[in-house]
Amino acid sequence: MQGATPHAVHALSLDHPSPAGHKAGVQARVRSAASERRRKSILDAALACFLERGVAATTTEEIRDRSGASIGSIYHHFGDKEGLAGALYVEGIRSYQEGFLRVLGRHRAARPGIEGAVRYHLRWVAENPERARYLFTVREPQMLGSARAEVRDLNRRFYGAVEAWVTPYMRARVLRSLSADLLQALWFGPAQHFARLWLAGVAPSGLARARDLLPEAAWRALRRG
Repeated sequence: MQGATPHAVHALSLDHPSPAGHKAGVQARVRSAASERRRKSILDAALACFLERGVAATTTEEIRDRSGASIGSIYHHFGDKEGLAGALYVEGIRSYQEGFLRVLGRHRAARPGIEGAVRYHLRWVAENPERARYLFTVREPQMLGSARAEVRDLNRRFYGAVEAWVTPYMRARVLRSLSADLLQALWFGPAQHFARLWLAGVAPSGLARARDLLPEAAWRALRRG
C-alpha cells in the first residue's frame, strides 16, 4: 500500500483478517458449540439414569446408550462416572446459587429480600424438578468425590454473599441476630421441607399455595419484634 506507514498497515491487517483466519475462527466456534451440545446431552442422560437407578447402580454404558455419545466422549468431558455425577451436582448448585444471589441483590430492604428469596427457592424447584430432586435426594458418597473442592468454593462464596446482605439488617435490628445455621433453618426450612414433599408427589396444597404462605412465614420468623 503506497504511502501507508508500517503502523497503518499493521492496523489494517488487524481490522481485516485473512479469509483463512476467518474460516478457522468459524470452524472453532462450530466445534465448540457441538462439543457443548454433546456435553449437555451427556449430562441430561446421566441425570435421568441417576434419578432412576442411583449413581452406584448406573453404568457408563447406560449413559452412553441414552445420550448417543461415545464412551470416549464421556471420558473426555468428565473423566469417569463419578466425575459426571460431580459435574451434575456442581452445575445444579451453581444454577441455584447464581439465581438466588441475583434475586437477593435486587432488593434494598429486608422484607422484600427475605420473601423474594423464598419465592425464588420454590420457583427454581418448580422449573428444575429433576435437578432439584438430584440435589435434594442423591447423597451417595462418590457423587462429590471429584467435585468436593469446587462445591466447597461455591458454597463459601454463596454464604459469604448472603451474610453480607443480611448482616446490615441484623445490626440495624430489623432482623433477628442469628447464627448461620438458625438463619438458614428459619428462612428456608419450611420451603425446603415443602419442596421435598412436592418433588415426592405428596404435597396436595401445591406450589402456588406455598408461594402465597411461606415467604411471609419466613419474614415473620426472622424479623425483630
